[in-house]
Amino acid sequence: MKKIFRNFMAFAIAAMAFTACEDVPAPYDVFAPENGGEEVIDNVAQGTGTADDPFNVAAAIAKCQEIGTEPSTEKFYVKGVVVTGGTADATYGNASFYIGDSENASSVFYCFQVLGSEGQKMPAGYAINKGDEVVVYGPIYNYRGNTPETAGKGAAYIVTINGKSTSENQPAGEAKGSGTLDDPFNAVAATIEAMKLSSQQVSDKAYYIKGKVASIAVDKNGNVQNFDYGTFGNASFYISDDGTEAGQFYVYRSLYLGNKKWEKGAGDILKVGDEVIVCAKLTMYYETPETAQGETYLYSLNGKTEGGNDNPQPSDEVKKVTVAEFNAAAESNDVWYQLTGTVKNLKDGDQYGNFDLEDETGSVYVYGLLSEKGGEKKKFQELVAAKGIKEGSKITINGTRGSYDGKIEVMNAYFVSIEGNGGNNDNPGTNPGGEVSGKTITVTFSTLGFENAQELSTITLVDGTTLTFDKGDNNTTPKYYNSGAAIRLYPKNSVTVNASKKIDNIVLTCSSNNAEGQVAASPGSVSVSDMTVTVGSVNANSVKISNTHTGTGATSQLRIATLVITYAE
Repeated sequence: MKKIFRNFMAFAIAAMAFTACEDVPAPYDVFAPENGGEEVIDNVAQGTGTADDPFNVAAAIAKCQEIGTEPSTEKFYVKGVVVTGGTADATYGNASFYIGDSENASSVFYCFQVLGSEGQKMPAGYAINKGDEVVVYGPIYNYRGNTPETAGKGAAYIVTINGKSTSENQPAGEAKGSGTLDDPFNAVAATIEAMKLSSQQVSDKAYYIKGKVASIAVDKNGNVQNFDYGTFGNASFYISDDGTEAGQFYVYRSLYLGNKKWEKGAGDILKVGDEVIVCAKLTMYYETPETAQGETYLYSLNGKTEGGNDNPQPSDEVKKVTVAEFNAAAESNDVWYQLTGTVKNLKDGDQYGNFDLEDETGSVYVYGLLSEKGGEKKKFQELVAAKGIKEGSKITINGTRGSYDGKIEVMNAYFVSIEGNGGNNDNPGTNPGGEVSGKTITVTFSTLGFENAQELSTITLVDGTTLTFDKGDNNTTPKYYNSGAAIRLYPKNSVTVNASKKIDNIVLTCSSNNAEGQVAASPGSVSVSDMTVTVGSVNANSVKISNTHTGTGATSQLRIATLVITYAE
């Protein structure tokens, strides 16, 4: 039976993250059906606003309308269920979120910049999640006449979340790591990352997680939990920083080294105290943060990887060599080389990334090209789609010198860049990008080599056209995120396209959110169809495209995955 650690639950990170003074509050009817919310019959006003008899949300809204647009001198208790959550700001230790009389309520009360229990700062990333039952205390009012909320800047605080103070809902230990092979998550960081997800949701990407085995899950017969006695060949266990139960994380149905089945008698292979690195996608299984079934394998066990080799790690130095120089080098898992060449003998639909790389000095076989160092295997087609790799593409890769059955191979290979698409990992986003075809240029932002969460200023395309990003009246600058492989324009952000010739139209394809269609262009007209935003009738060399949404959260963002410019000439 799984262990459920309820002390982690307060760290689920919700879909909408507020930071202090970062976004303009939305009107309290933002969740009404006409604005995309689910229609729910809200409760009648109840409560007197005292500790023993808190206002419900209906009563708090009515009281705010009575108070008016200036904060009350009296403080009130308000109780509700989180409709849209938020996370604590790193500087001020407060968080903003909406509550209703149910988690799908259409009438909501805005808890704005509230502190933790007893008015104490909350740690950065502390999360208030949809469905949590919250009691807040402080002055309230009707902000600008349309948003019932607490007075901001720490004037109000959380009394309890699900009946506990914020100090009682903290995970044991400190979160460490970024989830890469060079900097793996520890168990606490993996827990927090998993709890960003909704129940049953699986993360888009795989992460590396490092820890010591705290315990091994067993079946009803006391055997290592390898379901159906080897049919699936996986095992489940718990890891933590020090191999104790404090701050542990559940590794669920993990395959063995090299993504292979566990051998019979896996309990003799894996022991409490062993140090492991796991590569896995994450999920929330109801109340349990854990690794996802079918997306988890053991990358290393006590420093050993598949085949018993020491875990290869890129050194600070990567030697740039020709193919001939690479072929003449000695085999080593410790020396890293950079090769640039043309892709040859690429097979359609290959999931592994096996092909020949050829330059003027010779040819070498690349065995399993990954999207990043230590990245997830069998994802080559995703890399092909993101970077536009095809037969004849000129690419740069890093890898080690190995061989198999007498044939020289580039081992542990990972992608660096592709010529003409701008992806320069040493200086991301600075090379010209875009693909020109006739009167159009297509920009796929995932091919430009941006780092995750990179702030954007100006991008120059291969034909000289520039894209200039501006944060406008929002405190948050436009950024590129790996999640969705898109640029995010927050409310009041804009992008200005400047070209040397007249622009006829621009088509934006969004990865998920289209700012609910609240997009403007000057000059030009805007039409929105699902996730496609078309700016037509430009007839100018320059056009400014703006996110005019006035709300907050993911739905208020314009997430642009591709941009296609068609010139008039």
